[in-house]
Amino acid sequence: MYDAYSLATQAPKDRFEFFRGVVEEIFYPMGIQPGLAAHESFGGNVSVGRLRDTLLAHIATSPCVVRRRPEDIARDNTTTYLVKFQMKGQSVWTQRGREVHLRPGDFAVCSAVEPYTLRLLESYSMPVLGLSTEVMEDLVSDPEQFLGVRMSGTDPDCGLLSSFVAQVASRMNQLTDPLRQSAETSILHLLGAILTSRAKKKSYSAPQLLAAIKAYVHKNLSDQRLGPAMIASELGISPRYVHTLFHDEPMTLGQYIRASRLRACRDALENNPSRVATLTNLALSHGFYDLSHMSRGFREEFKTTPKEVWAQGLEKARNRSALAPVEDDRQTG
Repeated sequence: MYDAYSLATQAPKDRFEFFRGVVEEIFYPMGIQPGLAAHESFGGNVSVGRLRDTLLAHIATSPCVVRRRPEDIARDNTTTYLVKFQMKGQSVWTQRGREVHLRPGDFAVCSAVEPYTLRLLESYSMPVLGLSTEVMEDLVSDPEQFLGVRMSGTDPDCGLLSSFVAQVASRMNQLTDPLRQSAETSILHLLGAILTSRAKKKSYSAPQLLAAIKAYVHKNLSDQRLGPAMIASELGISPRYVHTLFHDEPMTLGQYIRASRLRACRDALENNPSRVATLTNLALSHGFYDLSHMSRGFREEFKTTPKEVWAQGLEKARNRSALAPVEDDRQTG
């Protein structure tokens, strides 16, 4: 889906308000003021393509000041991340008390859940990539570390991404849907590589990280959120790298988590059956959604049911109890 808006289609006195309305509709509520130019002389164009996982807008107007204020966040607390690419003109962007001066080729990551200010100092051209928190966190585990950081267009990888995004944004209306999706995939892969290469990482080798992941899985089997995003956040790596570490393993991460939960449940039923209150409680306490979820896994993994394993565990426990020596507590004198 592609939309384009030309301020020239509006009466001069209405152009700035039209621009403000378009930007808020595309993104979220924010405060926008014109720069040195009066409302009547404000001009420019806005276009936006809505892709599968992102949106890519291209904004080119007269100077202005954009603020995401606390009252705007209260009206709409979207968790979107925006990546702003400065392709023409200069701007000053501020978030979390950090101020960066963006020049052509630079870009910056900003979060909609916190206030920020963007002062566009002169007529400018700025492609803007919008990503959900889920998509951004799939690229890098801790995107907030990049807020208030200038990604320099003089760096080969950042400059390549800026140029590619600008080319895609300028040709959105000419691209077929398959080409737009292919371009989106390339943009996300390159952005993820750039952020991951600059992310603060813990200095673990791949085998150490894999061991740490497995240990973390076993400690958190009860948490239904257990997965690549949760693990990546804990270890300071990207979810994609978590999956990469399992490429040479006999099981994927998801299969490993499922198998670990099933083994833990079977161990409880075989070795501590009297401590199991109900099979449903056992399933929920090991991260399964319900008893049927655990039972399906048992039949697939062990070719039996939790109820049968529990019964066998209780029978073994009774037999052990019957065979245990009885203490003679009679007093001897």
